[in-house]
Amino acid sequence: MKLFDVLPHNLFSVLVSKNRNLYIDALFVLRKAFKQEMTISKSDLIAMLIANLDEEMLKIDMEAEKEEFGNAGEEIKSEQGLSLSATAHLILRRLIETKWIEVEYQVDSFEENITLPDYTVKLLNVLYSFTDEAVLEYNSYVYSTYSALRTADTDRDDFMYNALVTAYDNTVKLVDELKTLHNNIRRYHQSLNEYATANDVLKGHFDEYKELIMDRIYHPLKTLDSVPRFKVPIMKILEEWLSNSDIRQKIAAQAVQRGKYKSLDEAMNDLIFKMNEISDMYEGMDGMLEEIDRKNAAYTRASIEKMQYLLNTDRSIKGKLVDILSAKEEIREKIIEKMADEVNLYRQGYVDEKSLYIRAAKSSRKAEKAMELKQPDKSFGEEAVEVFLEKAKKAYSHQKVMAFVRQIMEDKHVVNSDEIRLPSDNEFIMLILAVLKNGEKGLFYRVEFCEGESNCDGYTIPAMRFIKKGNQKDVG
Repeated sequence: MKLFDVLPHNLFSVLVSKNRNLYIDALFVLRKAFKQEMTISKSDLIAMLIANLDEEMLKIDMEAEKEEFGNAGEEIKSEQGLSLSATAHLILRRLIETKWIEVEYQVDSFEENITLPDYTVKLLNVLYSFTDEAVLEYNSYVYSTYSALRTADTDRDDFMYNALVTAYDNTVKLVDELKTLHNNIRRYHQSLNEYATANDVLKGHFDEYKELIMDRIYHPLKTLDSVPRFKVPIMKILEEWLSNSDIRQKIAAQAVQRGKYKSLDEAMNDLIFKMNEISDMYEGMDGMLEEIDRKNAAYTRASIEKMQYLLNTDRSIKGKLVDILSAKEEIREKIIEKMADEVNLYRQGYVDEKSLYIRAAKSSRKAEKAMELKQPDKSFGEEAVEVFLEKAKKAYSHQKVMAFVRQIMEDKHVVNSDEIRLPSDNEFIMLILAVLKNGEKGLFYRVEFCEGESNCDGYTIPAMRFIKKGNQKDVG
């Protein structure tokens, strides 16, 4: 189906007219009325338009209306210079002609009511979202997916299909959010070229990038709604459902019962697709997060370099000439034209006995041995990186992590997070590595997350338990 098989062909004409600001404000008034009232009467909407847009309606360009809506030229001509009520009725007629709204009569009277098609409601919400300055909260897509699947897996009730659909929708939205985050970082990175002062860089980074991007999306993905934290249990539940034919039959039957599919086979194919798609998307999220980390690091580094450059820029005559020469072409031409009008430059010389001829000084070249060019040692940088990585591996090796876990567990079978002591950053890093290793083969323990958080020696960590596996050989 094509877009304008659903939308009227002239729907957007009011948004590109010369009076587009007035029309978009009128549409937002219409949206407000829709949010407040179940039924919108035409008289009430006219009153709301007058109350909210009285000044804007006085500035309406009637000549533009006549040019753009020529089929109603006489009507416009007769209403020019009339009251606010006439202008409000004109706006309403334009919205009816372009199919933004429809009119119906009440059953028991001739009073007209305004109704909104479904596409109008959706478009109004989208258009209004661009002007809404409220900071949207990040939706915990990862935890919502995990919570829906875990509850459904535990209860095994009649809502397992609903849980699967919720998990699939949340995962798709999460991927879209990650892609949007990636593109936004690139946009802020490119905007650095437009900043002229260090204050512009600071404002762009802290007032916009940090508040709208880092704090709202990036930080939750790295902490509370961490993908690595919930990825393994989500995929385990989906693997169990895929391998259990009884569960799949039950979910497919629920889908058919809700009228989503005509047959069990059709439902079965779709739910298997959704389960595999969720697993594939979570498998690919690690690469997406790594790319976002690289983009974020590159943007932060570029912001610092830009600010240092602006702080150290030469403000002398030489520096100002550099600014002129490096300016955009149209700006540079205007500056040169201004200089040509204000400054007269000319060349001056004189003639004397040496002006007509100057004897060239002769010099002989001596044959000398060419200087030998030394080849740079390319291995130095590679060796330094290898030495650094080797030190990091030794400092936080698998054996040291296992020793740390044995130390905190001692002879206990279960250790809660509030019992763990973290005297320094080194122990905190060891704890992070021990949690990340959860689920690996050959471990003598497993980690179980609980609700809430714990404070250990000044570090805030998720509430969790280290549980020693019973009757399993300690191979860590």
